[in-house]
Amino acid sequence: MATRLHYVLPAARRFAVDSARRLRRGGLASRLPATAGPPFVIVTGAGRSGTSAVARVLHESGITMGGELGEASEHNPEGFYEDMGVWWVNEQLLTELGMAGIWQTERWPWRSTVLAAARRYGDEMARLAREAEGGWKDPRFSVTLEAWLPHLPSRPKVVVCLRSPRAYAESAVRIFGLVDRAACERQWARHYRRLLDVIRDYELEATCIEYDSLIERPEETVAALAGFAGRPLRAEYVNPPLRHHAHIVPERYVPLYREALALAGEGAPSLALAREADGAAGAAASIAAGDYIALADELESLLERERPLWTERVGMPSPDVASEDARQATATYAAALHEAQERLRAVDPPPAFERYHELATQTLDAERMVAELTLAAGKDGEVDGRVLKLAVRAWRKFADERPFAKARAQRHRERERAVAATEGR
Repeated sequence: MATRLHYVLPAARRFAVDSARRLRRGGLASRLPATAGPPFVIVTGAGRSGTSAVARVLHESGITMGGELGEASEHNPEGFYEDMGVWWVNEQLLTELGMAGIWQTERWPWRSTVLAAARRYGDEMARLAREAEGGWKDPRFSVTLEAWLPHLPSRPKVVVCLRSPRAYAESAVRIFGLVDRAACERQWARHYRRLLDVIRDYELEATCIEYDSLIERPEETVAALAGFAGRPLRAEYVNPPLRHHAHIVPERYVPLYREALALAGEGAPSLALAREADGAAGAAASIAAGDYIALADELESLLERERPLWTERVGMPSPDVASEDARQATATYAAALHEAQERLRAVDPPPAFERYHELATQTLDAERMVAELTLAAGKDGEVDGRVLKLAVRAWRKFADERPFAKARAQRHRERERAVAATEGR
């Protein structure tokens, strides 16, 4: 705690000064220089909401989104289009604020705390801004944008990428594994509330790109983006097959979704809001009780077979995460869990098995998260102590023998009840 007290007093002082200004729209706009220069585009929004797709369109069409760009990955094969210097600063900031990692879904600092923590990176932020060209992309600008504003070469044009919170959570599960989807959706909401507040308080020029519209109506959506950016853009760089999930917007988040969408203009069309639940892309297929039981048996057998091999090779709960054997074993286990997640998520369980289906999904999500954390802790053969602690903590909470046995017994009881109900016993 003592290591973070250095920014508590500056944060409190800034909070007191800013409070009155935030009560009126544009009250903080005078802080930014009225510079006249070429438009500088900031692409942001909650992660997995199309930020990389939009940044690719901009970059490949001639608006340079950074110098040294991050490499593509299996989860983002077209590339992230993030300037690595900017990425590093945002990573350091979020780590200091206790927000690093998709699994940190409940931390959310005050704006004044973010500004105070960013002061130590001011020189580096200014240097990166001096060397910048057309713009930057980073989903974490949802948290840190306000700290970057004084350093940017001109007032930015902000592109807010938007996607249903349910699709956002589903995409996070697909990549990382996730225990609490509701917490992930709440974090989605925090990202957009913060962005909308900063845009309002600084009177920033902003628009919204709905990811579903970008994928399903690329020509029309890219044309609107080109008008905002003031440059011709090419829709051919949109790659529709990369989207895996499309969902409706939960009712409690519809007002916030509409508020973000309104950045594109009053009455802007929305495919996500218009989508009916039973018409959502990627909807699960119905399955007979016998087929579902066979699938459940297969997935239970996979867990029983693969999990002991992984824990033995990696050495949980005191894991060896850096050796090649351990990394390979973890990657194999994570891949098996991912396949099981996808197969279970692709079906709509018979009514009697809905509770079992929920419990089985929770188990796979928890196991997958532990495996992915373990893999991240030994990335590139080097041990990341912070992530390793998270991996061990997650293991003890969800995957150690006692919690795993408890979850397994609960699943089996629910399954027996469902089978009995199906057979009319």
